[in-house]
Amino acid sequence: MTAHHENVVSNLDIGVRFYESLVKSDGYVPFHWHSSIELVCVLEGKLVFNFEGKQHIIGPNQFVVVSSGVVHDVANTPNHAFVLQIPIKFIQSYYLNPEQLHFITENLEGTTEYKKIIKWLHELNRINHREEKGYLFDAEILVLLIVKTLFLRFVDNQNPFESKMSGLKEILIFIESHYNQKISVAEIAKKYGYNASYLSRLFKEQTGITLVEYIYEVRLSNLYNDLVNTKLPITVLLNKHGLTNRRTARKMCKKMFGLLPSQIRQKYSSEVD
Repeated sequence: MTAHHENVVSNLDIGVRFYESLVKSDGYVPFHWHSSIELVCVLEGKLVFNFEGKQHIIGPNQFVVVSSGVVHDVANTPNHAFVLQIPIKFIQSYYLNPEQLHFITENLEGTTEYKKIIKWLHELNRINHREEKGYLFDAEILVLLIVKTLFLRFVDNQNPFESKMSGLKEILIFIESHYNQKISVAEIAKKYGYNASYLSRLFKEQTGITLVEYIYEVRLSNLYNDLVNTKLPITVLLNKHGLTNRRTARKMCKKMFGLLPSQIRQKYSSEVD
């Protein structure tokens, strides 16, 4: 479980983690979860999150909030973003049972509160970089303003968070460890005591993608990393990552990254050259 549970380590002495992220290539982070509330604000580029049965596409000047314990993945184009991770223990002094909160941000981009949060994130980044005398006081004030606004304006009180993913977390870990082997939905269902049809429906309901799609996404993300960072032949890499059906692999790669494997290799080889 610990391989997929992200332990948020604060980088500000006030007890939260905040950083400016600059990513220069496409990428994918498989399903994982953490004991914090995570706010990701995109400045440039695009991030695509899957969680709670929905796909959340985040573009410039938009943000998403992922509740504590929610299993999510994220695909990205080259992007520039702010990431604020607020551990549950930081919030417990201010709010009862913050781990049960369910956030909604869709269709709220034009609101005053939404714009304020983005403004405060920019200010937090400025303060964090300058580290002027007493900056941690200002940093904590901004974090508390962000948290207060999130809790008062962006919490869906009608639908508290109720995860059905606890039984699926072991399956996610199994896939991550065996993705390059020949595995099927039926085999996974049998191993973990599910009916195959029920498991397929449950996985799609909770993540927003099918189990088969997820297996391919894990395979392709590992393929992508090797295409960019090694010079091994593409056929060798396809076999290494369990992509034995070449036609399906090319089709899924094009869908996920917008490029075929040969085009990914060519693109990043030319950039290095």
